[in-house]
Amino acid sequence: MNNQSRHIVKTLGSTIDIHGRPETIWDNITNVKIEQFSDPTIFKILDIPKPLRAEVISEGQGGKRIAYFDSGKKFIQEILVWKPLTEYSFSFNPQKGFRVCYFFELSQGVFQIPTGAYYLTTVGQTTTLKLTTTYSIDKKLNFLFSIPVRLILKAFQRYLLKSIKKNSE
Repeated sequence: MNNQSRHIVKTLGSTIDIHGRPETIWDNITNVKIEQFSDPTIFKILDIPKPLRAEVISEGQGGKRIAYFDSGKKFIQEILVWKPLTEYSFSFNPQKGFRVCYFFELSQGVFQIPTGAYYLTTVGQTTTLKLTTTYSIDKKLNFLFSIPVRLILKAFQRYLLKSIKKNSE
């Protein structure tokens, strides 16, 4: 049985309004610099690595971005959609050994996050930035982890969006 048939796949989204230039917002979602912001205490308690920065190595669909975390681990992301000022999506591709909540191995296992995406919609001086995360949970453990995973992912999305807003305004 392959991994996908054992997992329930869902997508979770969050949005924020940013009063900034779409070009600045685009730069802050593709080349992220957030090490200066403190992460929520719940992330420390749950042993969720703090994101530091992400750098685009090669632009465009099929390009690469590397996301760095305070655990020393990385996501070697592949760019799936590159539509400047409109849409940016990517696969996460966590390094082997990238763990969250002490024992969840993100590169394989009961909980995974295959893809993420940002969508920008600009009206006047305001850009609505939407972040979506596709995640999967092993069918056998979904009843146990579904709600906690959604709550933690939502908190993580809010943290990222607020950090991008601070950098963009």
